[in-house]
Amino acid sequence: MTRSEKRKRSSKIYWTCLCIYTVLLIAAAVFGLSTIWRYAEEYDLSRPNNTMDEYVAQLSENLWAEGIQDTVSSMAHEVQSDDEVAVHVKELLKTGISYVRKGSTDSSGAISYSLRCNGNEFGTVKLVEDDSNADQLKFGMLPWKVESEEFDFNGLYGSVEIVVPRTYEVYLNGVKLGSEYIVEEGIHYDVLEDYYDDFESLPTKVKYQYDHAIGELELEVRNEQGEVYVIDETRDDSQYINPCTDAELERLSQFTAGFVVNYLKYTSGVIDPMYGYGILKDYLVEGADLDQRMLNALDGLSWAHTVSIQVNSSTLNSALSLGDGFYMCDITSSATTFAYGHGEVESISNMRVIVVDDGDRVRAISLELY
Repeated sequence: MTRSEKRKRSSKIYWTCLCIYTVLLIAAAVFGLSTIWRYAEEYDLSRPNNTMDEYVAQLSENLWAEGIQDTVSSMAHEVQSDDEVAVHVKELLKTGISYVRKGSTDSSGAISYSLRCNGNEFGTVKLVEDDSNADQLKFGMLPWKVESEEFDFNGLYGSVEIVVPRTYEVYLNGVKLGSEYIVEEGIHYDVLEDYYDDFESLPTKVKYQYDHAIGELELEVRNEQGEVYVIDETRDDSQYINPCTDAELERLSQFTAGFVVNYLKYTSGVIDPMYGYGILKDYLVEGADLDQRMLNALDGLSWAHTVSIQVNSSTLNSALSLGDGFYMCDITSSATTFAYGHGEVESISNMRVIVVDDGDRVRAISLELY
């Protein structure tokens, strides 16, 4: 074999070996890269955060889940439907969902995450390793899956409170609240506060409290006639007291005319106190507050210096029916008196008088000047 032939043969062997080496090198690189890629893939799937990211992304997109539906159905919302509550839950979740890992891994290897919205926890998700395809994993790094989820929307609850007359009804979203929602009874009317010790039958108010309000509820109050009543927060409790009928006002006006004349004559001392009291007591409830006051004034009236009195007018400005025959009368009177050393004086008296009509006659129980 010539030298030239030897050279050609050596060159051929060289390039053949080089090609084989290159192929082996490429194969090794491909194998190495694929191994690294598979390792990276398994490692990535084995990170629980990835599972949570996917879970939260789906929840943020749908704003609903089977667990949420079950939770809403189990929540107390007596005056709202599941669908109405669902609207409020979705509005809440629209503001953004995040998660935070809770503590360490438990003895079973499971880990839990707190679901949060607006900084408040509303649920818990539990993850466990998914070994369903463990035989297909080269490096044994198991992925995670959601084992369970729990939701708690009690943070959505708000309270609705309202104080109304005992005989009124309260409706939320068209649902009448029963007596089980009354948390306080026997609340006094502010305009009658001074009279409850003497009259047990005076009207009272009650407080309703509903603690399962989710979102805004439609509140409605109805009076004894079933009519919608709008409470005026700027007014006192006189707004709840029924106005008197024309017949009642006429009867109370007749009482006012006789009572004022005899009351002013007696308290001015222009007539004999015993005689004056004898006339006035026909207008008083025996033993009541005003009757006792008039009796206590007997001795002092004998020293009065008023010589004469002329009652110019007595006007029943208004009257409120308190129930059970009781009334609050607002009365204004004008009188001209003459006393030695003072001469003639005209005075105006404004008084609130509580009276009772027993069907036979109207008589005064108490009197307050203002």
